[in-house]
Formats: sequence, structure tokens, C-alpha cells
Amino acid sequence: MIIVPARPRDVDIIMSWRRERVAWLTAQGEEQWSIPLPRSAVASTVSAGQTWMVWDGEEPIATITLTAYVDVDGLWKPDRDPEALWHAEDDPADALYAAKMMIPLRHANQNLGGEMLDWAGGRAYEAGLTWLRLDAWTTNHRLHDYYRRQGFRHLRTVETRVSGACFQRPSQPYTGHRLKTETA
Repeated sequence: MIIVPARPRDVDIIMSWRRERVAWLTAQGEEQWSIPLPRSAVASTVSAGQTWMVWDGEEPIATITLTAYVDVDGLWKPDRDPEALWHAEDDPADALYAAKMMIPLRHANQNLGGEMLDWAGGRAYEAGLTWLRLDAWTTNHRLHDYYRRQGFRHLRTVETRVSGACFQRPSQPYTGHRLKTETA
């Protein structure tokens, strides 16, 4: 399997996976992702080179988005925002942030999510960052348990945010064998 930067033509694939997962989550009694994600938001992260696609041969099988915290004008915006996920004492710039990880149902239960998180932790490590962080849907406690099993520690939950459960784990070299990074 290879993991490569997503291309504009991948946006429709990602959106179809999102719709599939929303339906599945709803059937599980979860409200996660009940707020529609605009196609433009996915297209924006793809255009910025932040979204990655996992391919198994000719078939796309997963996606993850990785971003870094941006310090705006030398001010830590979280200090002034009571709904902020990350605070100045967290040193937001010392982490890579994973989001929008999706695996179509036909490829679920193969530990591909764990592998992608390990790969993302390796990207953080290579960038000299201490942490891999993510936020999870506040009410999805099964997802919280999943992240704990993946080695993440819960830092806080911002109850006023739909995706306000904050988790982190130390970055470390990627030692997996399933994902090979290709950038061009």
C-alpha cells in the first residue's frame, strides 16, 4: 500500500466515504459528523497538500488529513478563545494534528486506522515535533476508547464543541511496513 498526497479528483471519493460513514454512524446511534462537511472544505485541504490517500494497487482505501498549528501574528489565539481546543501551555506549534480519517466500510477492521495514525506519528517525528494530536467527536465515547487503545491520552473535553475531545500521544518513528510514502 502507498500513501500519497490527495489530488483534486480524490475529493469526490472522500465525500462519498463521508456520506457512507455518516449513514453507518447514524445506524449505530451516533451523531458524529451530523453537521455536513462542505465539499469546499475537503477541496481546500487537498489543495493545501494536507490530505493524504492510501492506495492498495489501483484502489483508494483510506484518507487522513494532517495539519500544523499556525501562530497568527505572534498571538496564541487559544488564550483568547474559551472554546479553543489547544492552549498556549500545550505548545500548539509542537504537534501535528490528524483529522478526517476515513476508511470505507469494506476496508474496516483491518487496523488500517492504527497504521495511519502510526504513520502520522512518524511524520510528526520526522518534522521534529513532540506530539501527534487529534480531536474527537465529544459524545462518541467508543471512538475515545479506540484512541486510548491506540496510545493516545485524553487531555480535556471542550463540551461546547461538537468535536471537543482532545487527545495526544508522543510522536515516534514510523516502524510499520504497510504504508509506503510517495510524494510525487
